[in-house]
Amino acid sequence: MADTWQTYFQSDETLLWEGTPLPGIHAKARLIGLSLFGLPFLLMGIAIGITGLRQTLTAQGWNDAAMGLFFAALSIPFAGIGAAMVFGQWVAAAQAHRKIRYALSNRCAYIAKSWWTRSIESYPILRGTPTGLEQGRTADTVWFHVHSDKNSDGDRTTTRVGFDNIADGETVFRLIRSIQMGTA
Repeated sequence: MADTWQTYFQSDETLLWEGTPLPGIHAKARLIGLSLFGLPFLLMGIAIGITGLRQTLTAQGWNDAAMGLFFAALSIPFAGIGAAMVFGQWVAAAQAHRKIRYALSNRCAYIAKSWWTRSIESYPILRGTPTGLEQGRTADTVWFHVHSDKNSDGDRTTTRVGFDNIADGETVFRLIRSIQMGTA
């Protein structure tokens, strides 16, 4: 994807920066929290599955076997969701540097992802665009887009979009500020 950024650019756009997330697992506290939340789903799914299989294998009649198969089938979504929350997110976080590419032109920020499908998002950098730099010990995050939504309770949720876990966050932030000022 990084070789073809110009195919997505407007005629007056030029590439100022491109990069990827740093290899490794970042935001470990969030991942641990989601893993702990998913652990009961995983354990219940395994327990229900084992109970169902045992019921099926030791069944004295068709009713017992059918009940065992029902419990075994019921366990699949619980175990699957639990496994995804406990293990899947760690695998996805470790693979992000291979699946995500970032680019910054003199007009827009681009995020390209290639997980199951390929997608590319562009965010115009305007004078009034909210921006920010979050510097970490090993990686930085530069955000350049914020959107707020109301959830079902009527509360507002705010989501920031940006280049996560990059090495040269301060440089990228300065480039975005220069785009906003019209000097890039």
